[in-house]
Amino acid sequence: MKILITGASGFIGKKLVRFLLGKKISVRVMSRNLESLDNLEHNNLEKIKADAQDYKQVLKALEGIDVVYYLIHSMEGESKDWERFVDLDKRIAKNFADASTECNVKRIIYVGGLVSIPDNEMSKHMSSRQEVGEILKTSKAKVTVFRASVILGKGGGGFEMMRYLVERLPIMVCPKWVLTKLQPIYIDDVVRYLYESLNVKETEARTFDIGGPDILEYREMMKKYGKINNKSIIMIIIPFLSLRFTSYWVDLVTPIKASLARPLVEGLKNESVMTEKSIMDLIPIPLKGVDESLKLTSHEEDKEEFTKKENYLSYLLIILGITGVLHYLIDQRLMTMQPLTGIVTLVWLTVIGIGYYFVRKRARLGSLLAGIVGWTAALFWLTDTMYLISYLPKIGPYQVSKGMAILGSFPDVNTSILNIIGLCIVAVLLVVAHFTFYDKEIYTTQL
Repeated sequence: MKILITGASGFIGKKLVRFLLGKKISVRVMSRNLESLDNLEHNNLEKIKADAQDYKQVLKALEGIDVVYYLIHSMEGESKDWERFVDLDKRIAKNFADASTECNVKRIIYVGGLVSIPDNEMSKHMSSRQEVGEILKTSKAKVTVFRASVILGKGGGGFEMMRYLVERLPIMVCPKWVLTKLQPIYIDDVVRYLYESLNVKETEARTFDIGGPDILEYREMMKKYGKINNKSIIMIIIPFLSLRFTSYWVDLVTPIKASLARPLVEGLKNESVMTEKSIMDLIPIPLKGVDESLKLTSHEEDKEEFTKKENYLSYLLIILGITGVLHYLIDQRLMTMQPLTGIVTLVWLTVIGIGYYFVRKRARLGSLLAGIVGWTAALFWLTDTMYLISYLPKIGPYQVSKGMAILGSFPDVNTSILNIIGLCIVAVLLVVAHFTFYDKEIYTTQL
């Protein structure tokens, strides 16, 4: 039996490849980027470079193949283009359906999403996943569809989103989708179903729901994960949070890009509970519960190594905070305007503290907050020191103004020096914050 696995560098694909190779099964993997498969080496493993959008390349990848595991899910690009993923998924599925017929592929095994509501109430994302399965069924190959609920395991989008939110936010403002009921399944159990179905003829040309033994709300799963990892979380549910806002917030707090967060969040709006359980009779494997799955996954943590930019940014935030405190203590004008200046300074320092926290948590929000406090300080200190140029009689033909005394009077010598030092610090901080915020390697390699 010769097997082709598409999406071999993905969450399910990597696990499945290693499992099948361990069973001494010949496996071919295809990818348009073979470098992503460098860590996969085995005598029974064949790698082929192919773009799933190119029909001829798909034909070449399917030559001599008996069974295809179809694990392709297009989620790349900018968040504003996420709806294009739907059309791309359909085109690729059509390529594989037609090429499988032409190459006489015997079976296609596909993993889609589990939704336990009427089709007309499905989110666009989940409806698309179902449609991909229907397109694959147009092939002459016998197509098996596994509709999976949230898959628990390191690297899974839904799980990683939950994990990072719990680990990084002690207080969460959540949309109402956290109340959605799910039937999570552990990644190893999914792989076992995929493997066992090869030898169970009754699974051919059928659709199955797969899930674990537990049914619970997404927020309950978050709390369970927090308890296992000694993370105390407070959840405030606001029903009117929009999908767009939620996806951008996830992008800022976790390594999940907004383009991926949006369909993930949209998918989690739909209840995901098994409505048919025939697979449990055909393939009676022991399934892991949520608690056991989360414990196993919690032991798969990677050691995080901070980049130079992240370290520099955290140090600069500390220095900026110290400079702000010194400014508050030295500038007598601030003392005469209590309690307003005290409150403003406290809020500014609090934002610095929150920014530092998220920088150390490796969240994009940290560099965003660093930029905000940096520009706020720059605007204040720059305006406050504009009077210095009044010592120049003219700049070209223009008379120089003394500027604006924003605190009722111009700063003294010590405050002016501190303003200039602060501006220098801010200038460096803003540059580092900018490049840290837009560094894709920092925020996408954590998955």
